[in-house]
Amino acid sequence: MTFIDRSSLLSFRILFYNFTRFSKFSCYRAVKFHMDIKHEVKSNMEIVNVPPIISTYRQALRTFDDKFKNELSTNLGKLKSMMDKLKAEDLGFDQTLGSPDRWRKPDKAPCTYIEVFQNSRINMSIFVLKPGFKMPLHDHPHMHGLLKVIAGAVRIRSFTEYPLKEAVNELDFAARAKHEAARLAQGFHKRRRLFAKVSQNKICAANASTCILTPTISNYHEIEALEMPAAFFDILSPPYDTLIKDIGPRRCRYYDVVNEVSSNVVELQETEVPKCFYCDQAPYLGPILS
Repeated sequence: MTFIDRSSLLSFRILFYNFTRFSKFSCYRAVKFHMDIKHEVKSNMEIVNVPPIISTYRQALRTFDDKFKNELSTNLGKLKSMMDKLKAEDLGFDQTLGSPDRWRKPDKAPCTYIEVFQNSRINMSIFVLKPGFKMPLHDHPHMHGLLKVIAGAVRIRSFTEYPLKEAVNELDFAARAKHEAARLAQGFHKRRRLFAKVSQNKICAANASTCILTPTISNYHEIEALEMPAAFFDILSPPYDTLIKDIGPRRCRYYDVVNEVSSNVVELQETEVPKCFYCDQAPYLGPILS
């Protein structure tokens, strides 16, 4: 074989080798491209098929996770937007709980409680109120809350302490906490008396937007069902009875309006738990939260 023939053969082999590698690479890229599209479509389908209450649950966990406390305002807005879209069917709400006949039974509690989910960070629940029943005025110590009506209609009247009293800094809060803890340790409970400004007084139906309360804004409220049974879904963080550092467990306190100072400022007096307020329970029938 001449030198020219050997050179031609070597060139052919090199060309053939490169062509084979290129073909394999092209096939690999094509397969990978189609796999990527398939996975992207699957991923999008999974996002679309996630039940709304599960998306809401996951957002609530993120919103009130201390790891994301610097994003609280943004995450709270996202959580509110998700709750705005929730419907009774998204929560597996038992429509028979909205039947007036059910509430005419003489031994029926004026309120039905449904626990949706609870851990150390959040409590998710549904309350169903008897027609005309008013959930007494109460507070949410050092808590955030979101409330979405899912059936019927309620009147919500909320109050903000007036003038607003906030701890200016950690030292101020620590001093107040120490004083509160010492008072409770003495074995007596001094009932609070305070002025409050009406921050909300409106009727909310199932198409209304979500109501929000914070540790300082609209932290006191009363909720009254109108002429039909009404149900609302709410998220509280942290839940009642979880510990407040240097103070103790969060306790729900109840209040009476004892003096109307002006058209939008009242005086509140802490009172005992109203005997008219008690609940029975029903099971949560919606999607499993995970």
